[in-house]
Amino acid sequence: MTHVLVLARREIAAAFGRPLGTVVLAVWIGLVAFLTLWLDDLFLAGVASFRGSAWWMAVCLLFLVPATTMRAFTDERRTGTWQILGALPIPPTGIVVGKWLGVVALVGVALLLTAPWPIAIASYGDLDPGPVLAAYLGLLLFGASLAAIGIAASAMTDSQVIAFLVAFVAGVIPFIVGRALPLVPLPLVPLTTALTFDAHFQDLSRGVLDTRSIVLAVAVVVVALRLAVHLVDRQRLA
Repeated sequence: MTHVLVLARREIAAAFGRPLGTVVLAVWIGLVAFLTLWLDDLFLAGVASFRGSAWWMAVCLLFLVPATTMRAFTDERRTGTWQILGALPIPPTGIVVGKWLGVVALVGVALLLTAPWPIAIASYGDLDPGPVLAAYLGLLLFGASLAAIGIAASAMTDSQVIAFLVAFVAGVIPFIVGRALPLVPLPLVPLTTALTFDAHFQDLSRGVLDTRSIVLAVAVVVVALRLAVHLVDRQRLA
């Protein structure tokens, strides 16, 4: 556990100690502001609701998280620090989970930076805090799932571009499918709904806390991190 926390702190320090982390967060805030205040003005609806803004934040996470995870292992190989990391008495699980926790921490900071949005909406009208907190929980679960997928993608290839594209596509497909449920054959709708992020997120943004949403996120994280551990272990033995 100590090794995991040390690696997590290392990833957090690397994220905020380099221009890339600041640039990623700046782009995140810029995208959220553009989508919620200009493209889809949240104050024009005349209703104090955080749902629209939260949905656009989820869209932005599709770009933010893969951009952060794409260098998780590819950068280690490029700079030559992978040999040092691989020689340390740290199990592959510790390496993978430590890097994942570092990205999740970055996602958490990115979400905290959006606190002015619900505050501004609350000053505009009577905003129910329950759906807002549930929506942020959904965003954190989605970000954690994307982080696990991105870590696995980075462990899979030496190219940051490929790692980004794999993580982005793996995250965007179930997201889009959830928005296209009317096109899904009727017998497959229940299964598709259960496996897509959008349906769970819509429930959370309404304040409906369903344990199935948490189970889905945990399952994605476990499967993706287990794949990453397998890939890292195989590379260490090579």
